Amino acid sequence: MMVMLRAGALVVPAFALLAACSAMIGLHIGGSLEQPVARFGNDVAKPEKVCVDSLVVWEQLPDHMVPVWSIHTVGANCRKLDQVTYGQVPAGFAADVVAMPLRAGARYYVSASGQTGGPLTRVPWMGGGDYIFEGGAWRPAEWRWDRP
Repeated sequence: MMVMLRAGALVVPAFALLAACSAMIGLHIGGSLEQPVARFGNDVAKPEKVCVDSLVVWEQLPDHMVPVWSIHTVGANCRKLDQVTYGQVPAGFAADVVAMPLRAGARYYVSASGQTGGPLTRVPWMGGGDYIFEGGAWRPAEWRWDRP
């Protein structure tokens, strides 16, 4: 028995596989308590320009999380950024939640998302993590099982 496939028969499964892909991009927090800076890329010393759609900072409370700053792009296109300073809305973005004061010792979850690749090979990316400001500096916070 011989099975014959048309060339187009492989296009749909290949497209579906690519559409299900996403990438992780590093997100690092530094700077002051009042105006932390989110830098993108896997090496904190060498930030990379990435196409960002949104960034949200959540304060982690014992039983829920509260957004304390949220921005998104205006229009359909993401914007190339290598960093974002808390409370400063980059050109081409709008604030969903106006920046609220941050507190030393509080836990924050920072998340960002966007697109990678060219016009025909767009793949969504995401990045984020738990952070805390202690001892005069931002540092990654250990993940907790009781986080909502």
